[in-house]
Amino acid sequence: MLSEQTKINLSPKNFIFIICLVATFVGTYYSLQAQIEEAKRLPPRDSDVDTAIVKTHQQLDFIQTDIYEIKERIQTMEERLYKLQ
Repeated sequence: MLSEQTKINLSPKNFIFIICLVATFVGTYYSLQAQIEEAKRLPPRDSDVDTAIVKTHQQLDFIQTDIYEIKERIQTMEERLYKLQ
C-alpha cells in the first residue's frame, strides 16, 4: 500500500530517464500546438479546386478507357492482317 511514509528508490539512471521522458512529452505538446496555430492561419481549401480535381480524375479515367479500347482494336486489326498474309 502507498502511504506518506512509503519510500521510492530511484537510481540516477531512472531519474534521468523520467526527466527526459517528461521533457519529450512537453516538447511534443508545444510542437503540436505550434503546428495547430499555423494550420489555423492557412486559408481554407477552395471548393473549386476540389471540384477541378474530381473532374480531372474523371477525365483521366475516361481517357484510360479509350486507350484500352484503342489497344484492343489495334490488336484485332493486327490479327486480321496476319491472317491475310
